[in-house]
Amino acid sequence: MKKVALMTWFHYFNYGTSLQVTASVHTIKKLGYQVDVINYIPHAKLVTLKNYKGFNFYYDLIKKKVKNRKERTIIDQEREKAFEKFLVENINLTEKCQTASDLFLLNDKYDAFVCGSDQIWAPNIFNDKYFLSFVENPKKMIAYAPSIGLSKIEDPYIKKQMSENISRFEYLSVREAQGAKIIKEICNKEARVVLDPTMLLSACEWDKLAIGENESKPYILCYFLGTNKDNWSHVYRLSEKINIPLKIIPVFTSDYGRGYEVVNGVGPGEFINLVRNASMICTDSFHGTVFSIIYNKPFYAYERFSSDDDYSQNSRIYNILELLGLQDRLVTNTKILPSDPIICDYTNVNEKLEIEREKSINYLKNALNEATEDKTAIDFKITNTCCGCGVCSIICPTNAIEIKRNGNGFLQSFINQDMCIGCNKCKNVCPFSYNKSIDIDKDKHNLYMLKSLDKRILNTSASGGAGYEISRVLSLEGYDIVGCIYDREKQEAVHKLVKAGDIDSLEVFQGSKYLQSNTKEAFNEVYNNTQKAVIFGTPCQIAGIDLLLKSRNKRKDYFLVDLICHGVPSQNLWNKYLKEGSKRYRYGKTPDVKFRDKSKGWRDKFIKIEGKNKSYVRNENKDLFYRFFLLRLVNMESCYECRFRTSSSADIRIGDYWGPRYLDDKEGVSMVIAMTEAGENLLDKLKTDNRIKLDKNECIEYWTVQYPQNPIKSVFYDDLLEDLKDEKKSLAEIAGYYCSGFELYNKIYKSYSVIRSIIKKGRGKNESK
Repeated sequence: MKKVALMTWFHYFNYGTSLQVTASVHTIKKLGYQVDVINYIPHAKLVTLKNYKGFNFYYDLIKKKVKNRKERTIIDQEREKAFEKFLVENINLTEKCQTASDLFLLNDKYDAFVCGSDQIWAPNIFNDKYFLSFVENPKKMIAYAPSIGLSKIEDPYIKKQMSENISRFEYLSVREAQGAKIIKEICNKEARVVLDPTMLLSACEWDKLAIGENESKPYILCYFLGTNKDNWSHVYRLSEKINIPLKIIPVFTSDYGRGYEVVNGVGPGEFINLVRNASMICTDSFHGTVFSIIYNKPFYAYERFSSDDDYSQNSRIYNILELLGLQDRLVTNTKILPSDPIICDYTNVNEKLEIEREKSINYLKNALNEATEDKTAIDFKITNTCCGCGVCSIICPTNAIEIKRNGNGFLQSFINQDMCIGCNKCKNVCPFSYNKSIDIDKDKHNLYMLKSLDKRILNTSASGGAGYEISRVLSLEGYDIVGCIYDREKQEAVHKLVKAGDIDSLEVFQGSKYLQSNTKEAFNEVYNNTQKAVIFGTPCQIAGIDLLLKSRNKRKDYFLVDLICHGVPSQNLWNKYLKEGSKRYRYGKTPDVKFRDKSKGWRDKFIKIEGKNKSYVRNENKDLFYRFFLLRLVNMESCYECRFRTSSSADIRIGDYWGPRYLDDKEGVSMVIAMTEAGENLLDKLKTDNRIKLDKNECIEYWTVQYPQNPIKSVFYDDLLEDLKDEKKSLAEIAGYYCSGFELYNKIYKSYSVIRSIIKKGRGKNESK
């Protein structure tokens, strides 16, 4: 049986989301396929350029917060349990997919991919994964009824991203005519308008999924996602006119104070049952409207959004009512009551619905048949999130893989398709293709504060000297040391090997290098010419060398250290920065660089560049390189999809110990997590040898101090990287355009947080009196 993967929302506990995914699964199964829902939980965030300097942005933000305080949504644990039970019984999930590389691995497991329905294509929450960006072969991509939701796309970057993603689809449909029109405008493609998947199932089919008994007493079912007072007033008067009481599915706490019966614990199955037993339905919900139609119930649909709301989703309801000739069921004037509300003629409606249902099912049937049978040959690809660690090129038996910089300034693998024999050895050592890292366990793993007792080493280290002390003790025990240096001649970071016992050369590794390091030559030497070594690197680099060593059963002879990493920026940024800086500050083309100059303190980051008797020193907030680096706007793509923020293949993880605990320390302290027994033993030895101060703290501080979450790649990412290549645009000009707004917002938010903290403390003191 052919296998189909379905990419849609399933985790939001609202009726529309749960019922549309259930309907899609049932429909695809009926067509003869095995179907699994992709277990991906979106970040639901969007990074784009906003008018952070404008008053209206902050006014709208405050207004939204005030509104959310007034309109508090309910917490109903029984309802959540009902949702969970319903979904477990009706859909199968894939293995958990957290990153783009996890999704990419599905290409080898499924014969076709379907995205839709729901508002997964809404511009205000754009996420390219819901456009199946991870699918290699476009001929296996099917869009079934995704909704754009909005009437227009204002943001030019989102419009561009959507156009590029939608253009890949071989089989393209949307839920609303308005969405088809937008697609035609932005990428000149024809999109078929199809029914929401919930309407592909008949009332009889939905009856089988309903939960609850039949009710004999009449009621008007009310389900409102908004709190519009005029809408509710109209409902109250309807109830009085036909003398039928209301039964409310609560959404907001205010729903409990309306003076009518409120039904708690309503899951999707119970929702179906409430609709099919209702005498009438009043709703501003799209799926509330849809199920009223499916069950041929008298209903009234209300406008949830005002006509001038840029994020209005009313078009969803307008579209289905117009399609089926039910425009008279839309309440546009809440002051007018219909003469006979309970009458709703479905004769023509059902005929139209059956025609549209057949057309929609045929579209999906044909698309699935063609997509699952497609045998188009595609180029071999290791992963969609290459980090440039280079281990694939080392293990390749035909030398088909080359590591070099791409046009955006990042090291990555390039495969010669003519030389590739498809042996998959590269995939077996790729950290994003074959993950064997260990999750950091709050209960199992120990977290420490480490500080070197050697003041000289402390002064030249970026934080507490952990890296040097680890290198020194193991070098004396016969381990070669492999770490990152800044090569001033190449103007880039590279990995270098220092032979065991050469203690004087270890200081070259000290200090941070906030660039992507070229590891290929050093890792190749480790793999072919060493017996045992200590290897430092970013978590992805260490995960790669870990797999490479295991491929030869050599891992036990090596000690791996990964660095707490927040991402590596484009080399193009650094090149432009140095080129402009050398002209302006006259420090030459190959200056010495200290990314963290501790002469002015540990916590405040200063960059120091020296050459030709000139010196440039700047605080992180005023330096052009740091401005981009701190906002993480130009990181490598794999950094936005890192799978190692909270997992590791190393023996020890090290980094700066930020946070309030060591706020008064002026010299620097390291955070260290022992991931293996070997890591614990080494820390014990360093402490016993009186080389370090070592304090054990709660492992939860890794999360509260480091915030190990992937940043969101901005929708203007490609444009920004192109601007970095433009010699006519200065870095200051580019920073002013892309960075200034975010920096202002961060300052305002920081001030807001301080004020809020003071207010909370004041309240706490008053309450304790």
